[in-house]
Amino acid sequence: MREVIIIGGGVVGLCCAWHLHESGLRVMIIDKGDFTDGCSYGNAGMIVPSHFTPMASPGMLKEGIKWMFKSKSPFYIRPRLNAGLIQWLWQFMQSANSNHVNEVAPVLKELHEESRFIYKTWSTQSVFDFELQEKGILMLYQSAKAEQDELETAEKAHSLGIDAHVLNAEQLKVIDPATIFSVRGAVHYPGDATFSPDVFMLQMQTFLVNEGVEFISKTEIISLEDLGNNGCEIKSKAGQIFNAKHLIVANGAWSGKLMKSVNINLPMQGGKGYSMTIEKPNGSLSVPSLLHESRVSLTPMGNRLRIGGTLEISGWDEKIREQKIKWILESLPKYYPGLKINHPEKIWHGYRPCTPDGMPYIGRIKPNSSIIMATGHSMMGISLAPATGRLVKDIIIKNAEIPSTLRPGRM
Repeated sequence: MREVIIIGGGVVGLCCAWHLHESGLRVMIIDKGDFTDGCSYGNAGMIVPSHFTPMASPGMLKEGIKWMFKSKSPFYIRPRLNAGLIQWLWQFMQSANSNHVNEVAPVLKELHEESRFIYKTWSTQSVFDFELQEKGILMLYQSAKAEQDELETAEKAHSLGIDAHVLNAEQLKVIDPATIFSVRGAVHYPGDATFSPDVFMLQMQTFLVNEGVEFISKTEIISLEDLGNNGCEIKSKAGQIFNAKHLIVANGAWSGKLMKSVNINLPMQGGKGYSMTIEKPNGSLSVPSLLHESRVSLTPMGNRLRIGGTLEISGWDEKIREQKIKWILESLPKYYPGLKINHPEKIWHGYRPCTPDGMPYIGRIKPNSSIIMATGHSMMGISLAPATGRLVKDIIIKNAEIPSTLRPGRM
């Protein structure tokens, strides 16, 4: 019997493996792919203490209803009769209130800040060079309504001890002097950071392999048997059987489906997002940004610029919706007149694991269970992964208590 098996080779799984290996445990990671793709590779690469508001918030509920009926918008739900989707939407609406936001904001802020510290520590080690940049992130806005939203968020950030600087158009030139902006203003969060997630993933894999962590690729796990203190039995689609004292479920948007095999209802929807990586674009920027009205992210990564956006709750729909790509590309020159991006040949897409209350599931599925959840990070997987790994380590090593807002059985 192995000590720890992790299902899922994304950033959360790798960060769990790092913490557990550092604690002296023998770890195996199993993934249905080949460890070279997924949400952990194509995302915006942002570490964001500024993102202390969960997706389930009053603003998202109001805007989401408006957006979901427009072909060109940052949010879309494909209408369908599906019990899981109906349950998810109901719970999302129940969670999208100010009381929920106020309760979870300090928890998210602390986890983001812990992850930032861990990434910074890793970046100083010779085995890692994932282009960590600590220039902060700009929240750019054009309308008076968006300005009000961002100012309210900045005020809340200040109350949590997060630096937030409100900038007018002239002050933006000091932050990024070589870039032309066409905006009403921005909020700069200097404590945020960015890096190249695809580079990090490959370097972390190499490090873990060299340290003796076992990687099993192209193996889809389809069922689990929780034996409590006696461990867990895991079965693959090909009929392979694995046994472990502790099992970590970190396979993102597919976690809900897998947990049905142990009669656990884990509300989860795959939120499809797109990204494009442009080599040496003309009129590029040096400070990462998020465009408030269009919900588009821009992250400089060395000589590359990664552009990402949209959230589709559409099931396992592999279709690339061209109107969403147009929405992203058409929004860029509205904020950056000098940024010229042609339609790229390659469009990446991945599924974020979205919980109805916008908080990840971290912890045992029930007392004395051998199964520990580490999933449901929505669009913040990169930013929350190292702290999630530390929490999982503490659960196993110290039998630590997890905040109620993160526990899998809270819904």
